[in-house]
Amino acid sequence: MTIELCLYNAPGEQSDNGDVIDCVHVYHHQPELKKHPSPRMNVTAMAAAAAARLQARPQTWQKYGSCPEGTAPIRRASPNANSEVVERVLRASPFGRPGGAGKVVLPESMDTSKGKVEVAAAYACNAPYLGARVHIPHWHVNVHPDEFSMNYLLIGYTLDSKFRPFPGHSPPDSLPNQIAVGLVNDGGVHNNCFNLDCGGFHVQPSPYALGGAWNGVSQLGGDRFTIPVSIHRDPTEEKWWVSVKGHDIGYYPESVFDTRFPEAFYVEMGGRVLNTRPGGKHTTTPMGSGMPPCAGWRFAAEAGSYYAVNYNGVISNDWADRTVVTTPGCYDAKPRGFDKNKGGYFVLFGGPGGIYCDK
Repeated sequence: MTIELCLYNAPGEQSDNGDVIDCVHVYHHQPELKKHPSPRMNVTAMAAAAAARLQARPQTWQKYGSCPEGTAPIRRASPNANSEVVERVLRASPFGRPGGAGKVVLPESMDTSKGKVEVAAAYACNAPYLGARVHIPHWHVNVHPDEFSMNYLLIGYTLDSKFRPFPGHSPPDSLPNQIAVGLVNDGGVHNNCFNLDCGGFHVQPSPYALGGAWNGVSQLGGDRFTIPVSIHRDPTEEKWWVSVKGHDIGYYPESVFDTRFPEAFYVEMGGRVLNTRPGGKHTTTPMGSGMPPCAGWRFAAEAGSYYAVNYNGVISNDWADRTVVTTPGCYDAKPRGFDKNKGGYFVLFGGPGGIYCDK
């Protein structure tokens, strides 16, 4: 499973799974980073991020070394990349929006003869946000060829000047500006053209490589491994930063979007699956752990410790208590609520798929 942004490439470190990582001098490619260092989040947020680093596991390539200061680890493109899957994944990048009564309104390109993107997620639309942070579950599941299974965090913004988010408000009719970050299982086809191949993302020196595999996976009824990720806007500059385990790995300047993106009105977390329906039948590609939410937190995948980032750059409690589920017989989502011991809000999601689950 690799971390992907619905978002470049010199000899390097090689990991156990064949990934080759190059240490690129980012400042040579992006000299403006010297003048504009990573924004500092509020002390509360930094402390929480530091604690989160201890729980998650490093990437497999780090077993053999690390990149020197001032460089960023860049994963080389796989020669086995499946271009058709790449195209389907990219078409799935406009994530759509929830509608009423648990329905979802998806772009036409997400539901084609070559595949359908299925969603089981929870969302929040309670206030204007400057970002969000969540622990994304790390599972390894067997995915049908030419498909993917993704656990993710997404934020979105609407151009509707009349829209005002507040608790209980329905989501906006459109979300033209979106950023998504998540973990992807690709069934061995290495469809890792997300990330830097999609353009617009400015890499920051950090310990983690986009597309790199992670050590450790969650076990049913056993240990749980998560990757803390966040998306947050620098209040002083027009940049949206992406962080992994408390490290800023890069940012999107506002110029990459067609319109202004000053804040977020919508946060979504959960799972997505691309299902190709070979022979007209749904496949057994799992979402999350492969277990449905009714199996409980020891077995089902869980997006946990969710916090919003408010206008002061401070993480604050927020709740994602409404769901969007496109194929409830295959995959589902269920908010679990706040956890006083772990902190933050938790959402169970996933399912096994199956040849008759959509009937």
